Amino acid sequence: MTETFKSFFFIFFFAAAVQAQNSALDSLEGDLRVHDPVMIKQDSTYYIFSTGRGVSIKASEDMVNWKRAGRVFDSLSLPDWHKKDIPEQDGHLWAPDIHYRNGKYHLYYSVSAWMNFNSSIGYATNTTLDPNDPDYKWKDEGQVISFKNGGEGVNVIDPNVFVAEDGKVWLLYGSYQAGLRMVELNPETGQLKNNPPEVTKLTTSLGEGVFIIKGPEYYYIFASRGICCKGLDSNYQVVIGRSKKLEGSYFTKEGESWLDNKYSVFLAGDHEEPGRGHNGFFVEDGITYLVYHAYTRSADGASLLNIAPLYVNKDGWPRTEPTGEYFQMADFQQKVFSGI
Repeated sequence: MTETFKSFFFIFFFAAAVQAQNSALDSLEGDLRVHDPVMIKQDSTYYIFSTGRGVSIKASEDMVNWKRAGRVFDSLSLPDWHKKDIPEQDGHLWAPDIHYRNGKYHLYYSVSAWMNFNSSIGYATNTTLDPNDPDYKWKDEGQVISFKNGGEGVNVIDPNVFVAEDGKVWLLYGSYQAGLRMVELNPETGQLKNNPPEVTKLTTSLGEGVFIIKGPEYYYIFASRGICCKGLDSNYQVVIGRSKKLEGSYFTKEGESWLDNKYSVFLAGDHEEPGRGHNGFFVEDGITYLVYHAYTRSADGASLLNIAPLYVNKDGWPRTEPTGEYFQMADFQQKVFSGI
């Protein structure tokens, strides 16, 4: 086989694989209505956790066909403390984040109400995600942090947990209401390491739905901005920055700082999906997947599930458009994200 033929064969094979992968993910089926999704896998089943009453769960055996799979909390198991700071809290819990560590699934979620900034982050654990397992039971681990100790003026919502290579565990949160923050957690308890915590400021007004992943060289931060939750009038979009250090500062492609609320657009809307946002990540077989919701014209503006492989360009910036090279997430993160 000549070198020219080898190169042609590789390009053809890669293109075919990418086309097959993209076509599969473009044809998601079943119950796709979702908001603020994150994905994880146990055994042969993929699970999506998302905003909803008691935190909504969907399941799939192939990452394509999705069905409802219950809730974390039903009306009888909702923790009483949810109404302590927000009496109008009705069980509708926002923007969960889930990871697997030390033999347990750790779920963090927002306790809030529309336009009420007295928000907090709750925490629950389970040893299995399979509802048919006799050990299946979500344990309420209580409130982790709230508007009272999460930073002055900060809306304490949209949690994301980052498990570092050194074993330290960090909680990220916040919104356009005073920006994004990060605090350290106790790896054993899942609660704050110190109370009051030492709060790291990431932005002063930019973004919500923050998420950080680690590549070969940089930490990448993602957040959503713009108008959400208004169907086809939404212009939600995902923005990106990167840093050599987890705590930042994070910078745009033009070298401007996220501390100054500057950003680079990562995923914008289009005519069919005018608003796209609140992303999470999942890893399987060396491929990192972006998981997000999109307000979709063909669904009358409903927010639908989207899953897309993540690529990287020659300058090391992640992107959803195929480049010939998949984004490589750091090895220490892959078990946390995949759920293995």
